Amino acid sequence: MIIDNITLVLPLQLILFQVLFLLVTIALESRVFHRRLNLTRKNSVQYATSLNLWSVVIGWLTFLILGTSLPQVLQIQIVSFIFFDHPIGSQLDKADPRIIFIGIVIFFFSFLIKIIGFELIKIWIHEQPEQFDTSSDVSNKRPRLFNQPKRKITRNKPNPALAVLLANAYSYSAILLLLVLRFMDVNVLNLNIAF
Repeated sequence: MIIDNITLVLPLQLILFQVLFLLVTIALESRVFHRRLNLTRKNSVQYATSLNLWSVVIGWLTFLILGTSLPQVLQIQIVSFIFFDHPIGSQLDKADPRIIFIGIVIFFFSFLIKIIGFELIKIWIHEQPEQFDTSSDVSNKRPRLFNQPKRKITRNKPNPALAVLLANAYSYSAILLLLVLRFMDVNVLNLNIAF
């Protein structure tokens, strides 16, 4: 499509994978928030959705701003990776230490963005500390032989930073697994085409 002499190209594959990653991330992180922060399921899904959308928007804005300051050769490599799944002239069969380093930086950058987003959400909705219950009643639903009093399991005060770190670690592990499976699928397809 041409608009005002500018050609727009839509990286559909990248958009679909971003949506897939968001769905997986929201599902995993909402479960962690539900268990670690004692939130209701609805609130945990809302928190996970808000934090991940916040993280994706800030991440892409940072990428686009920093991308313009990169050398042209590196910009071409990034565009090739986004549209064609591999940088020009790269060998995907060996791990590049720069990619591993960039992945670690992205993980901690995402964690920092989510912590800031978590605090902003709490401020924005004027949430009271009572939202996070410090204890929960856990009852065994199996029938008992004797009438024993139900035990009350008390938990320490929820730590939002630890919950966000664990949620981020779980979601990044799942995304890494999906990327490995995708990479294996691409290599199997390339081998089948070669033969």
